[in-house]
Amino acid sequence: MNLRQLRSIAAWHLGTARWVFIHIPKNAGVSVRKHPELEWRMIPADPYFHISRDYTRRLAAFMAERGEHHGFQHARWRDLHPKVRNRLRAVAVVRNPWARVVSRFRFAMTARNFGKTPEDYAPRDFEAFLEERHVYGGREFYWHRAIRGWYPQTDYVTDEEGRLRADCLRLEHLSEEAVRYFGLSKPPARRNRSRGEGADWISFYTPRTIQIVADWYARDIETFGFDFDTAATRNVWATRPEPSED
Repeated sequence: MNLRQLRSIAAWHLGTARWVFIHIPKNAGVSVRKHPELEWRMIPADPYFHISRDYTRRLAAFMAERGEHHGFQHARWRDLHPKVRNRLRAVAVVRNPWARVVSRFRFAMTARNFGKTPEDYAPRDFEAFLEERHVYGGREFYWHRAIRGWYPQTDYVTDEEGRLRADCLRLEHLSEEAVRYFGLSKPPARRNRSRGEGADWISFYTPRTIQIVADWYARDIETFGFDFDTAATRNVWATRPEPSED
């Protein structure tokens, strides 16, 4: 257990934590989690806050057997202990699913180039990468993975009945939304960006691959109102009606 984890436990027990962060992979989660103004006000989904020790042990063993990093902090809302879910407000960042797939693909390329993963960990071809959804899409615990994680974003922020349980900020507008939502003096710094992250992700797609992603992430698209080249348009914090002054 490191100092950051100890601080999160202290924030929980001292009552300074207001939020629990649901870290959907490749959605600027590191930027939010490491904002200095949130150190004592928000906790991540560390093992201490998981639904049970058995969950954490099974996750760690499962990933170790496959040579994967545990990715503890990518636990979903439903994987958190009921005490955490009941006391703290959950918050997450969502993003355009087509852009997110390209970000995961670029992250795979960067990880391989820097020797972080084996050469054959992920395909070099984008269309071949998309086909990996059939390999890893429903694999247990793979919501904790970034490159090989094909679970929809809605899976992270809903309960077992499909009800939305988190306030969702939009990555495409994160600078302004995070400042307003958390009451920050400055926006989160961009961290952990894949090489070429700011480049044109739209050029990766053909009509066929656009439809592949649309079909696979249909629930995200329906829930959050995504179009191919837009941010979420519904069921996010920014689109809630302003409270009445009456």
